[in-house]
Parts: sequence; C-alpha cells; structure tokens
Amino acid sequence: MKRQLVFIPIAADELGVLLGDPAVEDRPAYTVTPELLEELGYTEAESEDAEYAALVLASVAGLAAHGVRLVVVAEVDPALISASVDPANGEVILRSCPTGAMTAWFADEPGVDVADAAAISRGLSIDLAWELPQVQELLQEHELLWNDVVEYRRGA
Repeated sequence: MKRQLVFIPIAADELGVLLGDPAVEDRPAYTVTPELLEELGYTEAESEDAEYAALVLASVAGLAAHGVRLVVVAEVDPALISASVDPANGEVILRSCPTGAMTAWFADEPGVDVADAAAISRGLSIDLAWELPQVQELLQEHELLWNDVVEYRRGA
C-alpha cells in the first residue's frame, strides 16, 4: 500500500501522541501537495527537497499555533488525508493517524530560545509568520533535531 509522508505540528504537552494519548484526529498536517510543488517550483524528481520544505512549513505553523517547533512525522494511508485551506503551503487535514504510522519527531535543540519568534508569530498564518525577521533568524540559525519514536516509547 502506498503511504504518504505527513508532518504534524503539536504542542509541547502533546508528545504523548506518539503513544496515542491524545489521539491525532482532524488535525492540520503538512505534506507535499501539487500546489506546494507549484508554489516552490519543485518537480516530482525533487521530492526530498519538497518534503523538507513541508517539514519546515509545519514547524512554522507549530510555532505560530503552539509556540514551539515540534513536529511529528508519519507515513499514512492517503485515504486519511483531506484537503485543507492552504494547499500551497502543503496543509492538509489528517483525519486520524495510527501510532504505528509515526516514525519520528523533530524539535529544537534544548536551550534554543524561540520565545521572541513564538510571541510575534502567535496566531498568524504561515505566510505572515514566515516574513518576520525573528522567525527567519530562528529558521536560519537553528536546524530541527531528528528523534526516533522508539526512543520516546522506551522511556515512556
């Protein structure tokens, strides 16, 4: 069965989604959409670059919505994905996400100060938050760290 890679921004207190608590239901997520490819000028052959772009966009959405760049990665059945209002930024609605589909999560390194970028982008769209100097500085100076879900599940 073909799977689709999705990036799910979550709040700092929601890392339990990796164990199914809370469940992921009807949540905004980000993926490579045809509109995202067109918006960024990527071809189908540049799928890895487009996936990275979707991850970064999800991190900005998380910063604006939750005040953190915390993004769960999952490979889901495309039937679980519905259209959303911002396909040019890769936004979709993830109707549900089995915990077994979750493979990793990305987060800022401990000690990275996101407070200014989070405060100024709070409640904004990705496009508006993206333009803010504080958000651009955060994106340019701090890569997100990859974490394996197995590590989290062992420690839980």
